[in-house]
Amino acid sequence: ENVTVGKSMKLIEWNIHKMTNDIPVQQFVVDALVKMDADIICLVEYLTDKGIVAALERDYWLEESNSISGNKVFIAVKKKIASCGIVTVKKDEIVDCYNFLHIDFINNEGEKLSIIGVRMLSPINAKKQTPPLVKYIKRLENTYICVGDFNIKDYRMNVWFSNIEMEKHIVTEEILSDISYIYVDKYSYVNGYGSVDHVLHSEDIEVISKYHWGFTKFDSCYPQIEDVKLNTIWNIKAAYPDHAIMEVKIIKR
Repeated sequence: ENVTVGKSMKLIEWNIHKMTNDIPVQQFVVDALVKMDADIICLVEYLTDKGIVAALERDYWLEESNSISGNKVFIAVKKKIASCGIVTVKKDEIVDCYNFLHIDFINNEGEKLSIIGVRMLSPINAKKQTPPLVKYIKRLENTYICVGDFNIKDYRMNVWFSNIEMEKHIVTEEILSDISYIYVDKYSYVNGYGSVDHVLHSEDIEVISKYHWGFTKFDSCYPQIEDVKLNTIWNIKAAYPDHAIMEVKIIKR
């Protein structure tokens, strides 16, 4: 079975940086999720958040994973593209590997789509953590999207996920649109950049992604994004996202 996506579908993925803290996100985070008006939302480094749930539950089916290490994965699917609801296939964290959530839904054309959200646990040991995920997604026979914070830079993804399709990333005119994460040392000084939020997907769809940092202008806890350079301070509190929003366009091939 392959999914008829129609013209396209929009998915957003965002690491919202709860860091196992049961703290509600600020209103600007909720506002950004609503404004993006995505068909599918995947949040990682998540814990149950009443503000997010309240903003989305009317228009979306919602599910979140079980957690051992303290973070969860959250997936929301618009009711208008999944009129029969969503089915939770697996929601248990893979110990010492990743937070994990797999849901399925039948689209309005009667075809099945699998959405998998992951966040690779840190510090990353890709040699140990990636084989179980490769094995899992290679068993899938229908259209699938596996999205999240892989904690692996883009140029290493094809080493660990060889022969699996990956998103095509577009660099825009926005500041830092080629990176999704800012690395800091123990004193919170910027010491590197990386794109670590990715999509693995089945061969019958094309996936195009963009990173957005525009949300940083809505709260004074963030430095001006154009001023973020090596050796400057990037000290972001828990429940204030420290990854870019990844906007994903899903197109039927």
